Amino acid sequence: MAGNRIELDGRVAGIPEYRVSPAGTPYLRMLVECGGRGEEFKLPVLLVGDAATAIKALLEPGRPVKVAGRLRMLKGLMQANPEAIFEVVAERVEAADS
Repeated sequence: MAGNRIELDGRVAGIPEYRVSPAGTPYLRMLVECGGRGEEFKLPVLLVGDAATAIKALLEPGRPVKVAGRLRMLKGLMQANPEAIFEVVAERVEAADS
């Protein structure tokens, strides 16, 4: 099946941000460090809905995670922050064992 699909194994970089939108939708944003040894590569991840609420307590800096979702371009941010023009819209985030 072709399409926009990405899967990451990495570690939570920094403290995840959990919020609830004015409409009542929970969401979680975090950076996942997924580069190999000697590489620094971090991707922003967005998880929306009940899954964000369910996993928020398990995510701490350095925790291994597995992420599956799709890659999305962040329009309008290329000028302000050329390093963060993509994010992963997660379908699933799993906290992995160390």
